[in-house]
Amino acid sequence: VSYSNTAPLVIVRGSGQYLEDASGATFLDTRNNVGHVGWQHPVVVRAVQEQFARANSNTRYLHPAHAELARRLLARMPAPLARVFFVNSGSEANDLAIRLARTHTGRKGCVVVERAYHGNTCATIEISPYKFFGKGGTGRPAHVRVAPCPDGYRARRAGESEASFATRMAEQVRSAINGLEEDGHELAAFFIESGMSVAGVIVPPSS
Repeated sequence: VSYSNTAPLVIVRGSGQYLEDASGATFLDTRNNVGHVGWQHPVVVRAVQEQFARANSNTRYLHPAHAELARRLLARMPAPLARVFFVNSGSEANDLAIRLARTHTGRKGCVVVERAYHGNTCATIEISPYKFFGKGGTGRPAHVRVAPCPDGYRARRAGESEASFATRMAEQVRSAINGLEEDGHELAAFFIESGMSVAGVIVPPSS
């Protein structure tokens, strides 16, 4: 992995919030966006080891753990959400979401938020301004419109309440939808991250 402000990092092990590279140097991990409980959490490691010792497969074969995980996830979801799809990555999840939205609506249009990144499949790059406006990108596809990022620090006006700011951002989304329809592309989906990371760790307004 490389970043614009560092040499490539060759990481060989991790523990908690720390990473160690091939030379033995230790780093505080501030960039990984996958691990949620720290590197090599003993409970996670033990559970994976135990399951691998029994059986390891995708969902081609049924296993009680699949049903149990789905049950626990749905217990935290609001009605009417009642289906679970197990996927391998965020890119795959968003690619599937696009397919579901297009199949359900019979439409193709998408509204997204500026600077957003939704994955590295062909379909998700098409709806990721971070990619299609970035280096090597080919620009915004005709069936996509981009709404302003709901950045409460940079975009919120002086003296503007959070509710007013949220309303103004929602109106921008409506304007983007109208733009799609004026160009003959009906809306299939609106994509926004619950907490935008690539765009700069932006949390949309709560109201």
